[in-house]
Amino acid sequence: MVQLGELAEIVSGSNIVRLSESQQDRKYTTADFEHDFYTMKLADPQNAIIYQQSSSMPHMSATILSDANKEKVISQIFAIIRIDVSRLNPWYLCYLLNQSQEVAHKCSQCLQGSVIVRLSAQLMKSVRIPLPDMTVQQNIGELYATALYQNHLEIMQANRKLTGILAVLRKKIEQKKEIINHE
Repeated sequence: MVQLGELAEIVSGSNIVRLSESQQDRKYTTADFEHDFYTMKLADPQNAIIYQQSSSMPHMSATILSDANKEKVISQIFAIIRIDVSRLNPWYLCYLLNQSQEVAHKCSQCLQGSVIVRLSAQLMKSVRIPLPDMTVQQNIGELYATALYQNHLEIMQANRKLTGILAVLRKKIEQKKEIINHE
């Protein structure tokens, strides 16, 4: 076990009230986070990891920033984690932060705040994570990112099928109405 702070630099996002108007227009949103989460397999592993500091979406706490979002302004509900990729696989770290019950328990012990409960960047550095050899990390991380991406693709395909079926149903109903109106 090693403290995350030994392998990463962690910085909290900015207070959104203090952002300029142009920064507000380039703000990283929860929709951006969700997109990056499901498509993290496609992200450059050299990109920073973004961590959602509050617990509003269980099992969706960390992902690798996509190229499209890596220049956006990060608000205070997120933290940026820059890791030493020679020692820690980014997809493996996302797996730990999103799925490991042991890490989740350690993180929940460190939560702060009375209105918005969050894990500060400073306390996150003290969270201890298991650090197997790089091959094991790569295997776990690759499987995790691939599974998320495949799930995302299947959901998109199912949504397209549903949209198609609903369009056919609407057309059939309109045809029936036309037949009734002509009788």
